[in-house]
Amino acid sequence: MAIKPEFEPRLSVMRVRSTYIAPYRKCRCLYLEEKHLKTKANFIKRLKEVASNWPTSTYYLKTNSGKVFARFDITDGKVKQLYKESPATAQIYPVWQFFK
Repeated sequence: MAIKPEFEPRLSVMRVRSTYIAPYRKCRCLYLEEKHLKTKANFIKRLKEVASNWPTSTYYLKTNSGKVFARFDITDGKVKQLYKESPATAQIYPVWQFFK
């Protein structure tokens, strides 16, 4: 198994549009605590707290180094899918290495 990445409390929020990916203006950063990454349910609960009024779209969370930490779909204010693997590279997103 891959080495667990270092915890970063501040992640950039990127919104995927049909023609490009851009920083999400309404919420530029998502702040996490380590307790939010203990389980998938805790992480999704944190996303729901912050993203309940975000438009339907696909979003990325990026680390300060520019790596994609997590990717998820929001539909009608709910997290519909939390991607495990990148569709482009088939690599597992780092967020999954934190879950127990």
